[in-house]
Amino acid sequence: MAQIPIREYDVKKMFARYSWTQYAWTQIRDIIDAEKLDANKKYIIKPDMLFGKRWKRWMLWINLDREEVKNWIEKWYKKEVDIDGVTGALDVFLAEEIIDIQKEYYLSFTQSREGDVITFSSHGWVDIEDNWGTTKSIVIPMSESISEGKIGSLFSLEEEKIQIWEFLSSLFHFYRIHGFTSLEFNPIALDTSWNLHLLDSVAKIDDCEYFLQKENWSKLEFPNGFWWRESEAERYIHELDTQTGASLKLKILNPHASIWTLFAGGGGSLVMTDTLWALGYTHEIWNYGELSGNPSREFTREYTRVLFGEMLEAKTSKQKYLIIAGAIANFTDIKAGFTWIVDVLEELKNKILEQNIRILVRRGGINEQAWLKLLSAACEKLNIPVCITGSESYMTDILRKIKR
Repeated sequence: MAQIPIREYDVKKMFARYSWTQYAWTQIRDIIDAEKLDANKKYIIKPDMLFGKRWKRWMLWINLDREEVKNWIEKWYKKEVDIDGVTGALDVFLAEEIIDIQKEYYLSFTQSREGDVITFSSHGWVDIEDNWGTTKSIVIPMSESISEGKIGSLFSLEEEKIQIWEFLSSLFHFYRIHGFTSLEFNPIALDTSWNLHLLDSVAKIDDCEYFLQKENWSKLEFPNGFWWRESEAERYIHELDTQTGASLKLKILNPHASIWTLFAGGGGSLVMTDTLWALGYTHEIWNYGELSGNPSREFTREYTRVLFGEMLEAKTSKQKYLIIAGAIANFTDIKAGFTWIVDVLEELKNKILEQNIRILVRRGGINEQAWLKLLSAACEKLNIPVCITGSESYMTDILRKIKR
């Protein structure tokens, strides 16, 4: 299970659709988007880039009219900022209409082994961390539903329960059926007309629910962190990943590195990457990724083609290595799934030889010997340097063949 953060804009848009309420927020990705705002209203404007504490970082402005919002966007759009030691550019913002607030609450839903944890405080907004002692929590087991009686202990005053119970119940059901792993609102605001509004929100979803949530997530964006700019190769592999029940992952860690990895299996990819780090190659690892879940030959070939293409285009003064490895697969047919690697080697033979790329292989599982022999024969025929082992050796032993 991967927990993926999503934008505040998308959280509120999904809830508005779920609860059949009016949606009054505007996402701004360009100065032109600010023209959508009502010239006769006042707004609050803030970055929507998956980081918090925007008020304390002086990145939140209140009570601006449309022209002032445009000026604010011109100042901050594409501006490089430092967030906890990480630098990135601001390019997605959220504008919300100003409301008259009389009370602010804190509310969050999170998962635990015992069930869903509901945490509430009648002291919401920016200083909740400093007033965490005001929060109260209860656990709702997964087999049980929420009820007014169960949440009574969250409220110090009966009038608070009366004001917020139905809204809290609706938010909890929204959280449960939309695939969230955590959902936080700080604050939920009670206006002078006794209506409740979602202000700041932080949320993460479980990407394993993608196939179950196709309708709910149909218009949902899955952004990277504000500092991460997805390459064309990463974007293409992500698109392939959404088209199959297998797992295809690719993240470029260092575009100037010299070690490329083609790992099978999520667990195996973590162990191999950790071992490379332990051996002192932290800054030489080009990518983190995995090719697992018994992908078809077509998906395997596309993944391999993209990885080889990036490897051949990369500039480095060090010896290039490609590591093809994984644990002992218990249901993946190694020969059927990885035969396409031989096709890619034949297709790119000349460039691989020109760059003297060395290939290290450790793979085990069904038909491993048939594929390893096929790969060995192909590399011998193509004069491509390769070191091959199967399940007779420990998975990470192959990494000791890297010479510096």
